[in-house]
Amino acid sequence: MRPLALLCLFALSALTAAEDKVVIWKLDDVRAGEKKRLASGFKRVAEWAKAEKTVVTMGVICDSLAQPNADDIAWIKVNAIENGGVVEFWHHGWNHRSWKEAGKPMTEFRGPDVTTQAKHLKDASELFKQTTGLTFHAFGAPYNQADDATIAAMDAVPEITIWMYPPKNETKRKALGRTLNIEVATGKVSYAQFAQDYAARKPTTMMLLQGHCGMWDDDSFRDFVKIATLLKQDGWITLTAAQYAQRMNRK
Repeated sequence: MRPLALLCLFALSALTAAEDKVVIWKLDDVRAGEKKRLASGFKRVAEWAKAEKTVVTMGVICDSLAQPNADDIAWIKVNAIENGGVVEFWHHGWNHRSWKEAGKPMTEFRGPDVTTQAKHLKDASELFKQTTGLTFHAFGAPYNQADDATIAAMDAVPEITIWMYPPKNETKRKALGRTLNIEVATGKVSYAQFAQDYAARKPTTMMLLQGHCGMWDDDSFRDFVKIATLLKQDGWITLTAAQYAQRMNRK
């Protein structure tokens, strides 16, 4: 191979690698109802994203919208990326329940039949659209637990084309899998642990990083910002789930 051609090949490989260094911030458990209000942590992260000129994704638990809080709904509308904001809102289930039946652990999308799961998926999507005027395009199951019935039930919401942390046999939608963790326990961010894992794993492709910012204290928020700064300095760009899916479809 000629030197110039070899140089072009190396440049193309480097560009492809850089394009793959995408981080998606998956932030769970938005509630926006009169009984369960929007946690202040979501507002703090959104303000950070605006200041950083970046984006985040936030998952909505939709039964809270049955009695919506007007201020919380207004906040969702203003901050939605469709309206010029910095947040992609995604489907995080109807009620996020977990329970036991005859001693068997059950969750909203692991255990119930297809009909029940389809109703939860559709009711949540329709209520979110009714109250906000927005449409979900991505889904992430509560507790990241789903089964074969969920895969079949997802046909009830064809507008959802992206699934974060799906079962391994999901094939119809764009599957975004788990990579590293930023939380050492639910709601507890650790920069030290993330930096250690990041250095050991040396990831070079898309990272979907999950957090529960509604539960973060000041220390966890500061560690989140440190993680985001580390990744930015190391050449990672931030996209929403939908933006990343569009990017991959263009390749």
